[in-house]
Amino acid sequence: MTTLTTLFKTYCKQAITDRTTPLTPERKREIVESLKDSPFRSVVQAYSVLDFHAYEHLTAEGFDTYFGYENSYITAENILEIVHPEDQEAFGKLYYLCLEGLMRMPISTKGIGQFCISYRMRDARGNYHRIMETNNILECDPANNIPLVNLAQITLHADPTKSSRVSYFFKIKDEAHSSEIMRSFLSQHDSKVNVFSENEIRICQLLKQGMTSKEVAENVFLSKHTIDKYRKNLLAKTECVNTPQLISYLENLNLL
Repeated sequence: MTTLTTLFKTYCKQAITDRTTPLTPERKREIVESLKDSPFRSVVQAYSVLDFHAYEHLTAEGFDTYFGYENSYITAENILEIVHPEDQEAFGKLYYLCLEGLMRMPISTKGIGQFCISYRMRDARGNYHRIMETNNILECDPANNIPLVNLAQITLHADPTKSSRVSYFFKIKDEAHSSEIMRSFLSQHDSKVNVFSENEIRICQLLKQGMTSKEVAENVFLSKHTIDKYRKNLLAKTECVNTPQLISYLENLNLL
């Protein structure tokens, strides 16, 4: 049976390795070193850095403390195999669609946003835990914007509903139709597409504070008509019926 790892490795070879220039060993070391004192380490349980071009992990930390694996065990060849079997199809499809969208971006994909996916991961004892994986592109090919290096931050995710569903969201920059491009690909997974621009999240943060559309408009220097249009589009996109339900929906995705 073809494994998720084999499929993803083949995809990276065809879509990334054959179309990009590899990073130098010096640049790879710089990336790893830059993460050692990064503030994000105080709020995540584990993280790994994947070089898409070489299909290898540059580093992995925290898997020993929280999941019982030696950090050296976490490699590109086996990391995907500790995803729950029932989650692998959705997990693999979402990653594929996300990368397909990123490779069509007319702007740099380095720091373009955060792709977050919630699924179940197996620890060294065979127990499964729901985690939230937050992905950030640390480096891309300057010639074509294709992602080269990804940082995956792993956080244990409380799930009182004990849901087995793989969920996701993408918070993305408001540039060059990037949100629309990503939405067009992720809509192939589900009609309800959790792709949100930075402006959408900022507006919802202000709505959560109890501001009216007029007050939000004054705060972000847009017209009230524009804010009302944002609200209408957000309600339609999330299939919510009112603003409190929208706020609750985004809170459940950990976006607010």
